[in-house]
Amino acid sequence: MNIKRIYLALAASIFMAGCSLDEKIYDTAMANSFVQKESDIPFLLNGVYSYFSVYNSYKSNLNYQILCGGDDISSASATQRLFLERTISSSNAYFTTPWLNFYLTINDANALLESMDKLESISEGFKQRIQGELCFLRGFSYFNLVRLHGGVPIHTSSVYGKSDFYPSRNTIEEVYAQVFDDLKKAAESCLPYSKQPANEFGRATKGAAQAMLALAYLTYGNYNDLKSNQGEAAKYYQLAENYADSVILSNEYSLLPNYADLWNVNNEKNAHKEVIFSIQHTRDATAASASSRGSELPYYTQPTTRNAICGNVTNGQGGGIMRIQPWFYDVCSTGDYVNDYRTEVSFLTTWQNTLTNKAYISYPRIRVTGSETVEQFPYMDKYRDPSGLQARNNENDFYIIRLSEVYLIKAEAENELNGPTPEAYAAFNKLRERARKANGIIRTTPANLAEGLTKEDFRMKIFDERGLELVGEGHRWFDSVRMKYKDNTRTMIEYRYQDFLPAMAKTAPSYNTTTKVWGGGKVQPVNIVPYTDKFLIWPIPSSEIDANPNMTQNTEYGW
Repeated sequence: MNIKRIYLALAASIFMAGCSLDEKIYDTAMANSFVQKESDIPFLLNGVYSYFSVYNSYKSNLNYQILCGGDDISSASATQRLFLERTISSSNAYFTTPWLNFYLTINDANALLESMDKLESISEGFKQRIQGELCFLRGFSYFNLVRLHGGVPIHTSSVYGKSDFYPSRNTIEEVYAQVFDDLKKAAESCLPYSKQPANEFGRATKGAAQAMLALAYLTYGNYNDLKSNQGEAAKYYQLAENYADSVILSNEYSLLPNYADLWNVNNEKNAHKEVIFSIQHTRDATAASASSRGSELPYYTQPTTRNAICGNVTNGQGGGIMRIQPWFYDVCSTGDYVNDYRTEVSFLTTWQNTLTNKAYISYPRIRVTGSETVEQFPYMDKYRDPSGLQARNNENDFYIIRLSEVYLIKAEAENELNGPTPEAYAAFNKLRERARKANGIIRTTPANLAEGLTKEDFRMKIFDERGLELVGEGHRWFDSVRMKYKDNTRTMIEYRYQDFLPAMAKTAPSYNTTTKVWGGGKVQPVNIVPYTDKFLIWPIPSSEIDANPNMTQNTEYGW
């Protein structure tokens, strides 16, 4: 991170606050004297959390990487195409700002940890709890940075006048060691396991730390597996399973009986019976559109022809920016997933515009009245807010990890260790059992996954199950670069872009109004480009390279 630039900005802001020669100048944004008493700390802690919900992070820019990085999303929008097709410049502000925001989170967490250590009057229980939250936030930030960019500089102290402004990159192994250390401290702290006071809703918990540890250990196990370090991989798969079991066996979380209730914004508090950690968005009356703290997920994922995606009926239409690849919709609606309730809930293929009174359908729907307007691509339908203030200012939280994913972590780790054991099948089938409950009318599909699969085939089933269960939640790219294809040599994203997608016709679906049949291909053709190793990792922002002579670029980007 370009900590020098941050320091200079902070120093300039302090200098501009006044010119008295007697004025005391502070080195950091959270100097010792900023924390005078225990009651100051919650306000500063809220500031550390606040970096996640802004435009430069999970509200917008980070979503371009983690949503458009996957193969399930399509877009013809110029900015999103840069991410989908890996032509994004490492100096593009849409790309560089998430890196900066993660490091701002890390720096402020470090500063508050240091300030509390020097505060004379503070209750030990309160101090330990806040330390647990700050370690979680720092570990969570480094976990994202290492998955997105590989080895990055590690800072465990705040920026001040004598800081090293030209740090070298730490290794991937060193960053993961920091992630594990921080998340374990959070998991072993006196944080509540899951239940939080109303004024602390959405903050880190022991359960969140354990769940994130399970995912981090699984990911590092995958990393070692891909490097043929099977002994190390097994060690971390076992740790992933252990922490997944800790969350499951705590009985502090449960799958909501109705999958659709997860996406009802008026039910978000109840949804946290299953949601273990999320990025909190709120309808923001103090700011508008991109400047607000409200979620933009409805805007990005809903069509331009659908109005009332928020409470603003007259102009609250979608942006039509992120759409679903038709082939991916087929995966989620055929085979194991015929009549799967999650598909009905998660995807939009038919809708009405209440202002124009026009009906619309998209692939693979067939006209019923003959008057429906046909669009080529399905959309996502998880995100809407009937009380949202604007299309880009809604209440929808961004779910980071849910209990359903913990079951899949358990199944995957067990499979990688011992093959598809009954224990692995049981964890996997928890999601299918919930899906069959639908909206209270029990279905026979999706059926439980039957035993008898190979280790590799079971892994592919997990990949598909994660694809449907977690669609639109920012996991697809991470899963694609960490999970092995069944040939045990390539990642899933290598297989997709080297074999699977090239075999497809490079055309979008087209609807024949006479025969009422869809023809053509099943992709957004402009998004299907030749594979390069750039699909495996993102570059280091060029501003970091320019400002720091010790910073190196990822070799996949060749500059």
